[in-house]
Amino acid sequence: MTNEIRLDAVNEAIGEVATDIAQAYAEFGNLTSMFLGQTSSTLQLRLFRPLALEVSLYMCALLLAIDKSLTESVLEDTQAYAADLAKDVNTVLGEYETSTDPLTLFIQRCQAVVAQDSLWLSTQRQDAQPQISISDKGYIAIQKGAARLQGLTALL
Repeated sequence: MTNEIRLDAVNEAIGEVATDIAQAYAEFGNLTSMFLGQTSSTLQLRLFRPLALEVSLYMCALLLAIDKSLTESVLEDTQAYAADLAKDVNTVLGEYETSTDPLTLFIQRCQAVVAQDSLWLSTQRQDAQPQISISDKGYIAIQKGAARLQGLTALL
C-alpha cells in the first residue's frame, strides 16, 4: 500500500469514527430521536470538529510506534483542527505517550468534549453526564471507534 492510500484510509476512519461518536451523543437522552429517529444536526456538527481532533490525536498516538512518516502526515492534518480549536497537539500527544492506558485517556477526552459543550448540556437533564457505562450510547461508539482505529493500525 502506498503512503497516500494509507493516509486516505486513516483520514476516512478518523472522520467516520468522529461522526459515529457525535451522532451517538446527539441522540443521547433525546426522546425525539428515540421515538422518531431524528437527531439534532446542529449538535452533531458542533461536536464533530473537537471529536475529530481527539480521534486524530488518538490515531497519531497509535501510529507513533508503527510508522513515523504516516504519523507525521496525519499530524499535519491534525494541526489544522488544533489551530482552529486553539488546542496544543504536542501536549495531548505527550499525555498519550506517558499514559499507562491510552484507551481510557481517549474515552475520557472524548467524553470531556461532550460534557463541556453548552448546547449538549442544554439538551440534557441537570444530572446527565457522559458515563463509562454500556447504557451510554456515546461510550459504546467511542469503544467501537477505538477498536476500529486499533484494527486499522494493525493492517497498516
